[in-house]
Amino acid sequence: MKKNYILIFAVLIVSFQKLSSQCSSCTPVSGTCPPAGGLCNKLDTAYAHNPYDKVINFFMPQVLTDPSILAQCSCNEVDLRHITVTGVSGLPAGVGYIISNGGSFNVQGGDSLGCAHFCGTPLVAGLYPVTVYLMADVTAIGTPIGNVNQNNVPQSYKDTLLVLPDTVAGVTSFTYGNNGSEACQSITVDLNALYSAPQPNLTRYFWNIANNPPSQLQAPGSYTFTNNSTVPDTFPITLSTVFYNYRVKKVHIADVTGGYCGDIEEATCSCISSLDSPDPYVKFPVLGFNNSNNYASNTCHNINFDNLYIPIPVGTFKLVMESWDLDNGPPFGTQDDHLGTDSLTVHLGQENFADDNTDGYVEFDTVAGTVITETLYVIVNPLPILPVVIAASDTFCSGDSVFVSVDSAGMRYQGNFSYQWYRDTVFLSTVVDSGFYASLPGMYRVIVTDQNTGCSSNSVTKRVTMATSPDPANIYFTGTTEFINPFPISGFAADWYYNGTLVAGQNGKILPFLGNGLYSADIYNLSYTSCRTAVVPDSVVSGIEGVSNSVFNMDITPNPNTGRFNLRFSAEEDQDINIIIQSTVGQIVYSRKMDKFSGHFNEDIDLNSFSKGIYFVTVESAKGSINKKVVVQ
Repeated sequence: MKKNYILIFAVLIVSFQKLSSQCSSCTPVSGTCPPAGGLCNKLDTAYAHNPYDKVINFFMPQVLTDPSILAQCSCNEVDLRHITVTGVSGLPAGVGYIISNGGSFNVQGGDSLGCAHFCGTPLVAGLYPVTVYLMADVTAIGTPIGNVNQNNVPQSYKDTLLVLPDTVAGVTSFTYGNNGSEACQSITVDLNALYSAPQPNLTRYFWNIANNPPSQLQAPGSYTFTNNSTVPDTFPITLSTVFYNYRVKKVHIADVTGGYCGDIEEATCSCISSLDSPDPYVKFPVLGFNNSNNYASNTCHNINFDNLYIPIPVGTFKLVMESWDLDNGPPFGTQDDHLGTDSLTVHLGQENFADDNTDGYVEFDTVAGTVITETLYVIVNPLPILPVVIAASDTFCSGDSVFVSVDSAGMRYQGNFSYQWYRDTVFLSTVVDSGFYASLPGMYRVIVTDQNTGCSSNSVTKRVTMATSPDPANIYFTGTTEFINPFPISGFAADWYYNGTLVAGQNGKILPFLGNGLYSADIYNLSYTSCRTAVVPDSVVSGIEGVSNSVFNMDITPNPNTGRFNLRFSAEEDQDINIIIQSTVGQIVYSRKMDKFSGHFNEDIDLNSFSKGIYFVTVESAKGSINKKVVVQ
């Protein structure tokens, strides 16, 4: 029989990056420790981007009496003399550890406790295979060749650490491209899963993508989500990343051909009767599995150990299986016979084995282990209703202004919107409201932005033109005619008034003399008759040009307007002035009398309380009157 004097012993320490400067030293605490040695407590699950701090205690007995260990050396006991933790691998970045006593433990003076302090901030979620490396100095007591010392026997232990994603910081198990997760009207995301179990373990991906068929690809590709409604829309994308753990499902020993005979229990290897037939069982030492309590009795062929489902540590490529023959043991029998050792490659399905004494196969299967599920909510906001720029009038007079505003589907925007106005290519930085008075011609457009979502809509342009207003002029008397000077060369006409009454049919520069009285006129643009200028009037007494009406330069801006406008005129001398505003049906909506007024009048008039329409503004004195039309929209 071949004896294995190498002790299979591991102190359970989970792998971390050794960054002792991050972690303080720890003091061991007994707690609930297994008598056979090992961990006294467990590591908690870690979360990415969150601080992690945990102390693990472990127990190292001076004397090992576990039957599976004693069977390997055919000895009465195994004494631990010294254990040194030499290193670890497979660590998540951002976390460190420090081991008590510098990782060196002298056990021969009695049972010992140790501890490891783990701390830091794991950066990336995932399932991490960790390996702890150590050296063990042991003495096997009472072997067939006496006491045996073995020094610096290399050992390793494998385990896993689960670092879950921090969902507060957003999804971490998959990427979705460079377009973000929120957009206006439409967004395209490019999905790609990031996590995978360490080889050879399998990983599967289960995508549920809003309004699309599910996918199990690691990178299912690009998806476009569009919102054509008037309210925000949310599209959930969920990924479940499943790490599968390998298991030993079944061991089938086809034949046992030797290695068991010559004992009291089996005198020969004929495998004919119970006196010469083995009682096979198997061990997986690294997995801590031994089914000697469920051995196959007195058989050499077609031995099945079904439904074992022995879990295999993540990242395990090779697995050692030992075949044994169960014997009675001293003092009435012999030690169990080691039939053979086989190295198996872990994979899904059957792995054949054959050694000097046995052959058959091991069947591996998988079971879902760790599941990381995260959901990304893609938000697509609607664009504001397409804005339409409107103007109170497509044309306005020079020196005047026109109200330009944004309107869509007959309704003004409501809510938290901002407006960026442009005239041709010029950004109107001082205009921030939904409407304003424009005093220059051009192509006007607006960008409306919903401040709640950041989404914008750009209007088409609106052309606003400006018609030329006549220059100021005076009326002069020649003795036989009244004439206006200066008078525009072309494109203009005049309305003449004699003592405040319109003279029909007279629209030119010259008016035949009609007798003593007050002569006044308005010059207007033939293409846009609202663009008119009141001429300084002339008064004729006894056939002689008298003092002209001392009220002149009357101006109304803006015109048209929304009910509020500015009235300006001048008076050369102290005189009583009446201001009267009438509707087209003669209703007086405004009147004001000023005694002994002279100088320049410049005040705002408010007609907002009256209906929209055309009104006539008259400024009169004892020497005459000036009137002008105003349009309220």
